[in-house]
Amino acid sequence: MIKLFFKQISFFLLILLVFNFLLFFVISGFYIKDYDEVDLRYSAYLLADSHGVPLGDFTEIHRVHNFSGHSDSYLDMERKLNYLIRNTKVEKIYLSVDDHTLSPTREKQNNLDRSAYYTEAEDFPSYRDYMYDRYLKYYCVFLNDRYSLIIKNFIQDELFDFRKWGGVRSKSSWEELSDQQQETISQDRINNYFETDIPSEKMSDSLERIIALCKAKNIVLIGLRFPISKTYADLLNEESYDADDLLMNHNLPVADFDSLFLNQDEMFRDMDHLDRDGGQTFVKILFDSLAVARVM
Repeated sequence: MIKLFFKQISFFLLILLVFNFLLFFVISGFYIKDYDEVDLRYSAYLLADSHGVPLGDFTEIHRVHNFSGHSDSYLDMERKLNYLIRNTKVEKIYLSVDDHTLSPTREKQNNLDRSAYYTEAEDFPSYRDYMYDRYLKYYCVFLNDRYSLIIKNFIQDELFDFRKWGGVRSKSSWEELSDQQQETISQDRINNYFETDIPSEKMSDSLERIIALCKAKNIVLIGLRFPISKTYADLLNEESYDADDLLMNHNLPVADFDSLFLNQDEMFRDMDHLDRDGGQTFVKILFDSLAVARVM
């Protein structure tokens, strides 16, 4: 009887293991894909959220590896920075300090489940927390609530979206939207990021640790504000959590390009993200400007 029980349990666990493997394969292809990749041959890195993603590998022409990630918070960037310091010689970091980067929203909208890949035991208060976040939660689909959402979206948007299969689904570029559409979408983004007047304490503390770590390791830290569209800028007005001020309070330089393309909607894919062509153009302007200013 006991043998039969253990046999049934073993069979059940085997099924769960296989099922988990298959689901993790889906997760790897649609969520983790490329996030766990970094080129350690560089000495300069760009750490940013989705605003840095359109710059792609164009930064590598200027010997800077783009280590940005969609929805990265300062907590994620801090983990990546620690990983870089442990594994290569880091001389320079370009860091996003946009108006929204200290938003309390970033406490929920981040990549802590993915950036756990870059952690070590010393990054956690206990070894138990490390094992749970780095291995159990990372590889076990059933322990990660976000994985469930990814799988649900995969089923809805990939498997059963016949419009996509037929190649007829498309998104309008930012310049093709009407003024009213641009204003509505921009206001929704502002409402999401600026629900309160007070910046996130967690994000602020993490940014301070990033600054302190760069100083301790003699790493040049340069703040970077990415271009935004005119519609978004007009609605945003003076709304900001002032991440750039934190750097300037430490006498660190900030390269401010948020008004660079205010009258060039063709450079954007939405209100505050460049498209790939915009990213390529911005990279050249960015590093040419820094070279002239001798920030580099």
